[in-house]
Amino acid sequence: MDSEIPHNLLHVMVHSLVADGDDPKLKSDILQHLLVLTADKHKENKVIVDNMDELLRGLFKVLETDKANANAACLCLVNISSKEYGLNKIMSSLNSNISSKNSGIISKIIRYIDQKTPEIASSVLMLLCNITREKNHALQVYESFGDQTTTLESFMKLFTTRDVEHETNYDYISYLLSNLCQLHEVRMWLMNSNNLQKLFPFLNLNNSLRRAGVIMTLKNCCFELEKHEWLLSEDLDLLPRLLLPLAGPEQFDEEDNEKLPLDLQYLPDDKEREPDSDLRLALLQALTQLSAKRSCREIIRDQGTYLILREFHKWEPNMELKLVCENLVDILIKTEDEIGTDNFHDLDVPEDLIDKFKKMDEAYLS
Repeated sequence: MDSEIPHNLLHVMVHSLVADGDDPKLKSDILQHLLVLTADKHKENKVIVDNMDELLRGLFKVLETDKANANAACLCLVNISSKEYGLNKIMSSLNSNISSKNSGIISKIIRYIDQKTPEIASSVLMLLCNITREKNHALQVYESFGDQTTTLESFMKLFTTRDVEHETNYDYISYLLSNLCQLHEVRMWLMNSNNLQKLFPFLNLNNSLRRAGVIMTLKNCCFELEKHEWLLSEDLDLLPRLLLPLAGPEQFDEEDNEKLPLDLQYLPDDKEREPDSDLRLALLQALTQLSAKRSCREIIRDQGTYLILREFHKWEPNMELKLVCENLVDILIKTEDEIGTDNFHDLDVPEDLIDKFKKMDEAYLS
């Protein structure tokens, strides 16, 4: 498409976004052209790359000041942030604003994430998801929120409030939360504010975006070692919720059923497992994290986890996930004397053994 637009004209189009007083209809037409150009995942447009700083200034200006064209501008930024060069430029731009005592870009655009502008909210959330994938970027964005607790609470309210007409516009809040939960501060806020429990109903939802983001959020919360006992407590009842997506329609005898939590007993014949292999991996990783301490391993064993994992292993078609499952089962079937430590995080594994284990895993998968 860029061959249809002369480079000098494209440069004028980019510059016009920064200029004041342009015709809104003209600006809309320019943004539609830029939206197509920035969507090409296979090649970068030279004029856009060479003028990226000016383009970003223009797009952020439109997003902040021109509500009528804000959605198109934001979608351009979503496209740009999906590529490494564009993402780095956006983060550099945000960092420059912070350094110049003007850190309001993020706080200005998140104002669109409300019930008044649902159509723009979805695009802003996609942009925030793209720019918070890496932990250092997530921290940069989080620190730009202003009142961080109020912002997070507003996201949770929008995500958990039923709104049949507009709720899909807030689906990406789940992914944004999972990205932000790379940060200790956000994980602790989520677990200390009774908000974690509000995410549980989305674990088995047909909406794959919400389900995926919530599973990833829970996995990240499992990295808080000091919260493991609470996560496995009867009050929270997290373990059956992590196991249910891994469970199938297999029936157990009375003795084995007695070992399982009620929610995992007598599952229907049409019970299906989580279809997304990345999410099955995340669930296994969460369970593995929760098995770090002896007291938690005992809780996990006592609730019949091995039975669910045994049947899961028989069913799982992905060899890498089979290996992850085997490593988890190996922890659970060993006695504590065989394990020899109260906390896996205290173990110092020599580098030569790490390399040996890695080669063994590679041989298993080949």
